Amino acid sequence: MSRIREHAETTDQPTQRASQLSRDDAILAFIHVAKTGGQTVDTMLASSFGVGHAATIDWRDPPDDPWAVDYVVPKYDAADFRRLKKLCPFMKSVGGHGVTLWSQLETVQPTRYFAILREPIARGASHFQYHRQHDTPCLDWDRWVDWSVHHNHQVKMFSPTADPEQAIREIQAQEVFVGLTERFDESLVMLQKLVAPELNIAYSRTNVARDRSIADSLLADTRTRDQIKHMYRDEFALYEFVSREWYPRLQQAYGPTLEKDVEEFRRHRQGRLNRANVRLNGLYRKLVIRPRAKAYRRKSRYRSE
Repeated sequence: MSRIREHAETTDQPTQRASQLSRDDAILAFIHVAKTGGQTVDTMLASSFGVGHAATIDWRDPPDDPWAVDYVVPKYDAADFRRLKKLCPFMKSVGGHGVTLWSQLETVQPTRYFAILREPIARGASHFQYHRQHDTPCLDWDRWVDWSVHHNHQVKMFSPTADPEQAIREIQAQEVFVGLTERFDESLVMLQKLVAPELNIAYSRTNVARDRSIADSLLADTRTRDQIKHMYRDEFALYEFVSREWYPRLQQAYGPTLEKDVEEFRRHRQGRLNRANVRLNGLYRKLVIRPRAKAYRRKSRYRSE
């Protein structure tokens, strides 16, 4: 039985994967939705597991679409996961924008999925701001609005057809822990107790925009705000379900000490970060995983010629 179900018998959702969630070899799989605090979570996982945390890496050459980078177009599947496990046989967690609820990692190893969602309009503005500040080449606002690949991004991480009803059904059926960016600390405290007691949830904020002027200007303008709402219109049903139904169930499952435990966590969160593990994780990615992936792409390209 899953730990969420153990802490509270308040949900009548199916428990198809309950036996997997309680197994010692069940891997933690972080569904990294863009601009929800995911880099901070990735650092937390590296702090917890050191070289036992792996980030998804491309095994294929980049797509023809120069803007379809991994944080916009998720594409990891079971075969990709098997390759990654060969480079990280001691893997305890995996994250990265490539992991989705439909990646079928559980066909390779029992899996505990978790994710963080964010209010769609705020996330949409932040997503474009990141694109302008970090991607090369980058689109202007009107072309970004017309480029539909990134539309309804949060839903696509849970449904390959961007169907919010399917996303909701799968979250329920697989008992996925889904936290909220707006309640970040509380989400991590609940994640540790309900899903992954082995986690060290201390963190240091990572990849936070120093200049929010682009996002702020988009949100302040009625026209661009309405355009954001239209681009991510199918995210609202998913976010409303999580924030109004699913997340409150997690809070109830946690119990009456939640507020006190969050306050205690905030007093010590940075001091308990395992920076040595974070450094080791970075070195392993740089010296082992990335070179091997690059060699695989080169070999695959040679075979296809």
